[in-house]
Amino acid sequence: MKNILIALLLSCSATCSQAASLPETWAYLMKGEEKHFPAQSPITDIACFSAQIDGDGNLKGGHLLPPTLPGARPGARYHLVITLPWNPTLAHIYLNPELPFRNRIIAGITERAAPFDGIQIDFESIEGNDGTAYLDFLAGVKKALPKDKLFSVAVMARWADHKRTNPNDAFDYPFIGMIADRIIVMAYDEHYRGGGPGPVASLPWCEKIYDYARSTIPSDKLIMGIPLYGRGWQTPTLARAYKNAEIVEELLEKDITSTWNPETGGSYFFTETVTINVHYETVQSLKAKVDLYARHPIRGTAYWRIGQEPTGFWKEL
Repeated sequence: MKNILIALLLSCSATCSQAASLPETWAYLMKGEEKHFPAQSPITDIACFSAQIDGDGNLKGGHLLPPTLPGARPGARYHLVITLPWNPTLAHIYLNPELPFRNRIIAGITERAAPFDGIQIDFESIEGNDGTAYLDFLAGVKKALPKDKLFSVAVMARWADHKRTNPNDAFDYPFIGMIADRIIVMAYDEHYRGGGPGPVASLPWCEKIYDYARSTIPSDKLIMGIPLYGRGWQTPTLARAYKNAEIVEELLEKDITSTWNPETGGSYFFTETVTINVHYETVQSLKAKVDLYARHPIRGTAYWRIGQEPTGFWKEL
């Protein structure tokens, strides 16, 4: 019994030592959700989400000033996150150095950065043919920011096999690592809304991303992203487009009476049972990811997002 107790204490000591080796804990805070910020927080860096670029290349929305958070630890840093709509065509236009948008966006970012400790770029819809323009844009933002502003970049999850089969992928970890002060690897959405059901970030999948990130990003800049949310998938998915012949067939098959009028056309209703498959994170699964990312010295972890976590998570962390 004594030997078992000693082993448990040694195991706890090793885990605590690993957690202590991660100096930064980042977390995303959506504007309007400040009330969810945890009391006695271990969070060192608060990523304020988000100021979005509009159709003219101007920044709109998001926090104008760092929010007042009673639970924040003294010395916590506040970063303004800049996002784009998920639109590769729009991203292509914004990043083109021959168009006026790029410089306008950089100037707007520099202006909005003033009250914050740092700026984070979170552009996710970048296609391979815009990779060079994207890197040039990041370098332009870094150059324009005052030296005391921390510059971070959120990147899509990548792994060795993905890079081998997509050599022109825009998210070039080594080059981004030369520009940014921190890189947040979004190691989630293994299974996503438009795909089949499954874990948001299983441990074996995260391990592949972690290994690739460590081999391509300087360890003192690497922040591994961890999801706090779950996802649900519906089977069967019933939303669809109809041919008129299919409508007639369904009305007969289900013995439905349709209603119609000249102004709005026809409509009908029916009820069908569906199965919802939900995958979500638990305190245990989240701690397993923290332990994984603490195996080697890196800068820290980042959590998407505050308010989505299991009860008691921040105290456990």
